[in-house]
Amino acid sequence: MRRVTTAVIMLAACCMTLTGCEPVDTIMSYVGRETAESVADIATLGFVPDFSYEYEPQIPAVITDSVGYSLSGRKVIYIEGTDLAKDFEIISTRDDSSVYKGKLRKISADEQENKDAGSLYVGDFTEFAKEGTYRVFQENVGYSDEFVINNDSYSRLFKECYDKIEAAQYVKSDTLIYTLANLMFTKEIFGDEYTDDSFIKAGIEALISQQHPRLGVIYEELLDDDTLATISEELRNPASATINTEDMISLSATAEFAGVLAQYCYNYREEDPAFTAEVLRAAGKAYNYVERYREDVCADSLYYAAGELYRTTGQFKYRNAIVLYDNIAEEDRKKSDHDYTMLADVAYLSSAYKTDYVRCQSLMQYYRNKAAGISESATRQTFYVQSDIDKVDEDEILYNMMTLGLVSYVLSGREYAIVQSNYLHYLFGLNRDRVNYYLSPMREGGIPISEDIVQLSKMIFILGNGE
Repeated sequence: MRRVTTAVIMLAACCMTLTGCEPVDTIMSYVGRETAESVADIATLGFVPDFSYEYEPQIPAVITDSVGYSLSGRKVIYIEGTDLAKDFEIISTRDDSSVYKGKLRKISADEQENKDAGSLYVGDFTEFAKEGTYRVFQENVGYSDEFVINNDSYSRLFKECYDKIEAAQYVKSDTLIYTLANLMFTKEIFGDEYTDDSFIKAGIEALISQQHPRLGVIYEELLDDDTLATISEELRNPASATINTEDMISLSATAEFAGVLAQYCYNYREEDPAFTAEVLRAAGKAYNYVERYREDVCADSLYYAAGELYRTTGQFKYRNAIVLYDNIAEEDRKKSDHDYTMLADVAYLSSAYKTDYVRCQSLMQYYRNKAAGISESATRQTFYVQSDIDKVDEDEILYNMMTLGLVSYVLSGREYAIVQSNYLHYLFGLNRDRVNYYLSPMREGGIPISEDIVQLSKMIFILGNGE
């Protein structure tokens, strides 16, 4: 999935046919016919049936990745139990034959994120690299659920995420902006094998249609065509205006709008120069407006806009805005709902225009240190993920995984790619709860990754790096 680009710096109802049955009205006439006499006629022999029991679902003791394992990637399973025999087998579901035998290792208490969680064993079968569908068998606990080994599972999941993003109904402007930004970020770093350029262009066109004709700002929510037409008409006849657009605009979303438009121009200017020229004018108009209200705009949104516009145009005022961003103390920076810092950093680092060498070195070191910290915290923990993973939300987990993917690609190293792979396995079922968090909420009251467009846009980048 990788292709080096100039931006690389360094992811039934079952249909039932009723035949031979009585007509519906006849069937319904039987409802409610039960009488005291008919009940009394039923012989109970003095026993009262008890229906209070609940069915307890059987959960396999063997913990596997429900999405699967790649042929060349790391492959581990976990088993909860006490005094387990050390042998385990990989069984082919095709003919129930044993295709691999391995040894379990008991995980020490120091390695477990929950010291009171009981005994946990790990089995490594990385060296087994034959495509197929399998189960694990261990004599004390029996069989695991089925899982696959192939090189297609993550590619298929990548496409599924992309399809969900394309089919989504976008309500808020910033959701569409951030999604498009991450799709183009993935294209820049990992190549465009899976990039749908037509969807990205359609998204940019949709955003431009939301821009206020006179001010250059955009609205917090995506407005329908009729409302947009009414606003345009009322701008020509302000005395009869019925829509107060001042209450509908978003300064931070307008800054992000300027950034994503500039990012589009950077990526597609050679392919579509006429359209990108129009897009760049819209981006400049939006930035000029929010620049006057800098204190009311989220700092990372402005930084993203300035970084992308500087990379695209080389204009000094955008470079100066980046310097102003650096002078804001970290604790004083107002953050947007979607963190644009990484996107802005990459835009600055990959600029062909003059950049500050010390700043570039500092940024590179920051990401190296962050990736090293994530990796180190996962080295001796259960499931090889950070020890406090149960206390952080999906956004932070996915952002950390994006950091690992970025640094892994830039440094062309294997260590961070392995750690990122461990996180993917964790999200897809290799966790103590045996839950695929792509399909099920990680936290009470949350929603699955598969139903959150913003998180899906991060998954696109993570999966773009492969497994």
